[in-house]
Amino acid sequence: MENEESPQNGNENLNAKAEHFDATAFLEEAELLQRGQPRTWGATPGDRMNTLQQQLGLVIDLQQLTYRDIPDDVDMEMVDYVHTTFTSRFHARAEANEENYMTALNAPNDVFSPEMIEMFTRAELGHASPAELLLTRQLKGIRSVELACLTHPYGKRIEEYLEEMREAVQSQVEYMGGEYYDEPRTRYRVKEIIGYEKGEAKFDKGVLMTRKRALGMMPDGTIIRERSSFVLRLDAAVPLTDREREALKGVDLSQLDWQDKLVAAGNLDEIADLLMKVNEYSLAIPIATTIYAYNPETARLVEERAAAAAAERKADFAEEFPILAAAMTGEQNKLRVAEFRGGMFYSGPPEPSEAPIELFDK
Repeated sequence: MENEESPQNGNENLNAKAEHFDATAFLEEAELLQRGQPRTWGATPGDRMNTLQQQLGLVIDLQQLTYRDIPDDVDMEMVDYVHTTFTSRFHARAEANEENYMTALNAPNDVFSPEMIEMFTRAELGHASPAELLLTRQLKGIRSVELACLTHPYGKRIEEYLEEMREAVQSQVEYMGGEYYDEPRTRYRVKEIIGYEKGEAKFDKGVLMTRKRALGMMPDGTIIRERSSFVLRLDAAVPLTDREREALKGVDLSQLDWQDKLVAAGNLDEIADLLMKVNEYSLAIPIATTIYAYNPETARLVEERAAAAAAERKADFAEEFPILAAAMTGEQNKLRVAEFRGGMFYSGPPEPSEAPIELFDK
């Protein structure tokens, strides 16, 4: 099970201004660093709107991979599931990446040099190297940023690009002062049961799973993680014992920890690990691999700022609409709202009575 790492060298100075950072030497060398492109293993762009056409063209091309050169023993239902899952996760990843950029602590560019702004633009358009993305994350105060991403349905493009992507990220993490662990901490999780629709889960088709590995850490406590998504088939072709199948059915899917319980009950982590090691891509069907950098201290500050903004909005609403706010926040035991019509609130005592209703004009 993966351990959540904590910053080792104190909190980074997220409010430090870029004029105190001499970026000239780095940016000159950064031009020579290996980088992916949107159609290879480049990271998802941070600016979703300005790269919309690029990304729509990319997703169409990648969708075609999910219907080409399919292993003979994979039925059409599974093929359609892989196609739909890839598409939904592609767009969900774009939304999540955009949100991370939009919630950056140091969003304004007016304190950064033109060279640094050019680097930020490369990150926003999906053309930055992993090292540039690491620096962008730190200077902008972004909680999580993709460093590289490769789509590889049924193992396509794995041999061509995956090791290249991993080696490029590791070398640049180390170039920026980070370290890689000798033995990555690994966690498998079930994300979805194929064919389960709020009824009995038969576990006769498969499960969508992720494998998350903690690869290393930067000096400021930023964790480098790799997340792979894949479909583990559970039909007769997969070496699952009758006992393991019964154990899967015995897991209470209403419990919060059902995703981890399924992995343990069916030894799904061991089965998936074995199948992937021997390249059984028709049984453990790869979809995509993403390497990203996550800083827990930045995430905490982003969450605190969001909570403070939400509290301020709530207070403003309560001041402007006190009666409606009281009803929405469980204070109706103090004041019964009988009817709301446009800007007029008709309110009376908490319990029904014969007393005339008092009119409040908002």
